[in-house]
Amino acid sequence: MENNINKVTFFMLVTNRDCIIADYAIKSYEKIYNEKRKYGYKDFQLFIYLNCLSEENLAFYYDKWANYPFSVLYNNAEKIAAMKVKPYPGQTIISPEGMARKVDDYAESYDELWSTELQKFNTPYIATVDADFEVLDSDFYFDLMNKLSADEQIICASSCYGQTLTEPVYDTYSKQYIYQNERNNTWFCIYKKEAFELSKISHYYFERKTEDGKIMVYDSASYFQDSLRKKGFKFIAAPPQYFGSFVHYGAASKNKSLTRLNIGHYRNAFLIATKGLIKGKNNLLIRIINKISRKIGHYLYDNFLSKIRTERSTYIYTEE
Repeated sequence: MENNINKVTFFMLVTNRDCIIADYAIKSYEKIYNEKRKYGYKDFQLFIYLNCLSEENLAFYYDKWANYPFSVLYNNAEKIAAMKVKPYPGQTIISPEGMARKVDDYAESYDELWSTELQKFNTPYIATVDADFEVLDSDFYFDLMNKLSADEQIICASSCYGQTLTEPVYDTYSKQYIYQNERNNTWFCIYKKEAFELSKISHYYFERKTEDGKIMVYDSASYFQDSLRKKGFKFIAAPPQYFGSFVHYGAASKNKSLTRLNIGHYRNAFLIATKGLIKGKNNLLIRIINKISRKIGHYLYDNFLSKIRTERSTYIYTEE
């Protein structure tokens, strides 16, 4: 008999701008599902939060995504319709910690939804996964889960980790120099359920001035994680050998130029330039092939990819 008791909930937010890449990301969870099926069970659900999707996008994607055996879809249309003020770019929202931020889309804020929705799930593990994060091989996931379950002090495991910056960087959004606090990056980040009981800090962006006047920034979920680190809990990230097992396309919710017509070309160009020709598991020969193909891919697609990266780092939402 197949065991369908869910152990992990992957929580994915999908908006109109990132649904085109989310189509690949959602399908990629088949790699985890199929690996589980080899042993006669599945133990996860991919909860897809349809965040103000247009009727056109709902018609195009809903049935396809709903038919995956691991997916659960929620459409927030009724929730939005009941709001007196609908989300809009430039709208000010205040975090529970008193930090004011501007909404950057005609959709609910991801910081807000992570703060309110994650704690509602009753699975032992709850993860934030981005709509532009694609699983190329499931091996890194099983490695993270094995380590999480083996150590009571590990509260969180993610695909990637960003250390605290000791030098200032220029933030293109706020147009100021900042110091970034460490964070297990949110695009694939698994927490134990008790994390949301141990800390009541929100997942909102937070910043503070240090005694010497530096602006210390805690990006989404960083301040929440910081509160758990201070309680003595450990955080881990996938080791370097899993570099080829996943890809984060980055800031896809700020797409302006990509459409259903060119998203396939963008995805292929990005994968070749950043991962190489062969995805997933690798050996020495594959690493050599990928190193060469990345150089060629970077040369061929640099102008195209640079345009998208620049757009995402500076683009402010309008109705255009």
